[in-house]
Amino acid sequence: MTTNKIGFTCGDILLIPDFKDAVVLAGANGMQRTITRVNVMEVPDVIDWVRPGEFLITSGFPFRDQPDAISDIIPQLVERGVAALGIKTKRYIDRIPQRALELANQLDFPIFELPLSASFSDVVRDIMERVLVQEARELSLLQSRFQKLSQQLLYGKGIEEFLQSLDAMVNNPIILLDDSDHLFLSPQAEHVVKLMGEAFIWSQMRDDSNLGISFITIGGRRTRVYISAVNDKQYNKCLLILLEWNQESSVVDQLTIDRVGVLVGLEMINAHARREVESKYIDQFLQDWISGRMVTMEDLNIRAEACGCPLEKDDRLYVGLVRWLDSKPTTKQLLQAVRKIRMKSFCPNIQVTLLEGELTFVLSLPPEGNLNTTLDMIAADIQAQFGSEPYSICLGNGVDYPDKVFKSYSDVKKIHHISTICDYREAYIDYKKLGIFQLLYLLPDIEEINDYRNRYIVPILNYDAKHNTLLFDTLKVYLKHNRNAKKTSLELFTHYNTVTYRIERVCEILGISLDSGDDMLQLHFAVKLNEMRPVESDGIPKGKVTS
Repeated sequence: MTTNKIGFTCGDILLIPDFKDAVVLAGANGMQRTITRVNVMEVPDVIDWVRPGEFLITSGFPFRDQPDAISDIIPQLVERGVAALGIKTKRYIDRIPQRALELANQLDFPIFELPLSASFSDVVRDIMERVLVQEARELSLLQSRFQKLSQQLLYGKGIEEFLQSLDAMVNNPIILLDDSDHLFLSPQAEHVVKLMGEAFIWSQMRDDSNLGISFITIGGRRTRVYISAVNDKQYNKCLLILLEWNQESSVVDQLTIDRVGVLVGLEMINAHARREVESKYIDQFLQDWISGRMVTMEDLNIRAEACGCPLEKDDRLYVGLVRWLDSKPTTKQLLQAVRKIRMKSFCPNIQVTLLEGELTFVLSLPPEGNLNTTLDMIAADIQAQFGSEPYSICLGNGVDYPDKVFKSYSDVKKIHHISTICDYREAYIDYKKLGIFQLLYLLPDIEEINDYRNRYIVPILNYDAKHNTLLFDTLKVYLKHNRNAKKTSLELFTHYNTVTYRIERVCEILGISLDSGDDMLQLHFAVKLNEMRPVESDGIPKGKVTS
């Protein structure tokens, strides 16, 4: 790493004519420290008044009786960020204690021996003149940078070219982390980010790092970074990050990063607005396509091309729905997930949207593609957005033509409904996984089927209504757990014997045997039929309640 000269430094002091007789007694390795002001120390409690970047000068008067006190104050000055110490000797103190010089060398803190003839007013004037000149140069450079970068964005150059210019100005990699955890990289940053690997989670920098100076490890190398928040309320989670990879960042570099945050914020607003408009067009296209509202293939192809979703001729198409097994995310969370998946999907063949309140996707599978592998990639997209939230992916039958996608959507809605009723919890569910329950769902709504259902369900519901019992609820949980009374009692927080009694009572009421496989199978079918098409009036058919 090369050293980037930063402002007016301690080393520049020796270039001033009035300091030609000054001697560096200690801390020669700290001569690159920046000086921003001068202060005079002639009182013992000066440590309470010093400021970072000061060149502190003294006649030695505060130490006239205790020269060794200089050793005590050195670490405190370093901690306060003081740039250097200049002492006039031969007036109040003959020499600076050796202990103080050793400490200064250890801490890279420059100590100058000023000539006896040096006037403090001349010292202050000479140094401050040069500091102000240097600051004026830096302000001019800062203004020049800001003007160039603002012109680039004004003329529509975009974030990529903006970061490229910023990279060249500060000669260090620049990274923009937006509010969707997407990285925009300057040319040098592309190489550095590869060294960090995929394991590094950039979003943690919002939580783990304070704005300003921080440190991260890159390829085994401890690297200082400067972090600035993009200066816009709508995007206060965006970070602009400067990596000190080639050289130390100067004050001007850090001020540049802070100042251009305003420009980045404006550009992010524009980019966000564009994405919102584009996203609405894509959503409307996908919703019309999936629902079958496209009139002709020509309209479908035109809109697909306009939305950046071109249709491949030989692909097989599937529609999928995500079924949440416990708590369903809010609409806001689902919309945010749609936006993020579109930006960085692991699966290039997926188009995702929100349709009828459900997370819906269209999967285009090339002839050489593998359906299970592609579903795993979709699952990775969902996992990245929702973490460990349990869900199943319901998948409709594949179709060979884009204008038939609505058929796959019709299939998957049924699969979603049936799997919810039957509480299927497999990772992927299609018609094959539903088995006999698919047939139950497809049975026509005729009197014979309803009579079959009522024969098993109504007597139990009537009994519960008359005696204020929970036989039917117990039966559903009992069948869900494959007739395991222990698991049923745990879910219902009921004693094992109570569950056993209730199930035996159900069998008595219905006149069936608990030991008969056929009886239990027909009872199970009737319960599932009732879940798919419940009996009327809160579970009890009108006119069917008996005493």
